[in-house]
Amino acid sequence: MPRSQKKRAARAAAASGAVRAPRRPEPATTHAPAPASSEPEPWSRRALLILAVLVAALQVPLAVLDLVRDGHRNPYLVYLVVTLSPLSPLGQLQLLLSYVIAMPLSRRLGGEVRSMRVLEAMSVGAVVLMVDVLLWQLALQTGNGTVVEKGHVHTATLIAGAIADLVAFVAGSLAYPYLYRRFWMPRRRLRR
Repeated sequence: MPRSQKKRAARAAAASGAVRAPRRPEPATTHAPAPASSEPEPWSRRALLILAVLVAALQVPLAVLDLVRDGHRNPYLVYLVVTLSPLSPLGQLQLLLSYVIAMPLSRRLGGEVRSMRVLEAMSVGAVVLMVDVLLWQLALQTGNGTVVEKGHVHTATLIAGAIADLVAFVAGSLAYPYLYRRFWMPRRRLRR
């Protein structure tokens, strides 16, 4: 039977109140969401760690820009560590925006099916930023309170700051899925 005749027959059957034949059951997908939750699952830890590495890589050109702008007064490593630190509001904003910029490439490299929402990507950055602020405060307390003072680089503070950056990126990325499930998803379910 041609397609147009099938359509006419289906319309006529629907108009007369006839019951439609049941459709064939669709094959089950391997990634079926949990029945209690309609919210998307957070990204895997692997994809979030890839995102953190890409964000750190985005900070390298900014460190070079700071090095050139400052007239090469300090070694490059100082600028790289300080660029990753959340010491200024501008640095915090650039870190959050780096998460949004690096998200599409991280999605592809991490093999994720869905894209992160913009606020979701920024919330990953916010978690990392909170951990980084806490660890940098500890790093500054262990050192002299600053990385560079009167042209002298405080090595202990620089090393503590580098460790703080590394631990914050890893710990924030690993803690985010738990925080997402614990605080974001239940509230979304209650609103519906």
